[in-house]
Amino acid sequence: MFPKVSADQPVNDAINDSANDSLSNHAAPVITEKPVVTEEQDTRTRLLLTAGPIFAKSGFHRATIRDISQAANVNVASVAYHFGDKIGLYRAVIDRVRQSREERFPAPESDRSLEPQQALSHLIHTMLSRMIKGDQYGWESQLIMREMEEPTLAFREMVEEFFRPIYGHLKSTIKQLLGDDAPPHVVEQFSLSVVGQCVYYRIGRGVVEILVPDQMQRDHFGIDALCQHISATTIAAARDQEFQKLKDSVANDL
Repeated sequence: MFPKVSADQPVNDAINDSANDSLSNHAAPVITEKPVVTEEQDTRTRLLLTAGPIFAKSGFHRATIRDISQAANVNVASVAYHFGDKIGLYRAVIDRVRQSREERFPAPESDRSLEPQQALSHLIHTMLSRMIKGDQYGWESQLIMREMEEPTLAFREMVEEFFRPIYGHLKSTIKQLLGDDAPPHVVEQFSLSVVGQCVYYRIGRGVVEILVPDQMQRDHFGIDALCQHISATTIAAARDQEFQKLKDSVANDL
């Protein structure tokens, strides 16, 4: 999907574009308040399956152990037995989401034979897939976004385990693009700009669907096309020898 490119290759040729998976094909899913659980499932699994959508809809503080236990059809003491307390259950739910997305969309392995442009494209494609296609049950993304907006005791752990691994890989790739002499803060800014663009196409999906014509969404806003756009703009900025001068000029005008 992503051809190997040289540093002299035109940006538009650096990433293969097959825009066949538009945002409109991933409309916001309906959250299932009462997920299907069966008697055959063990108590721990039933609690995890039931707690996820309840936490996503109500938030950690408003969700109650009693409500979750009743929905899972288990004894209220089961939460303490399997998870210790409510925050323990909440952490386990988030970890289950992380594992699910990493299994479905694993981060590309570090490959020194790849040009940094190609490695960047792989990483961006993985992030977009996890954000846009990763929500199997209709509540996972809402749970993660709620945790980011209303942090709990699980927030730091979520960032360290969920985001830092792929972010570290992204920073290494960005540094290769910029060169070893790139200031650390510039590497961080470039990396977070990439993350920000990916995140927007998840949280701003409704805005895109209103502002952008349907046919244009189908033709140019699929995951592959967005990957091409974000990769190309990042590569172009990284290659631009005048980029830092332009930043300094803008700063002087503020």
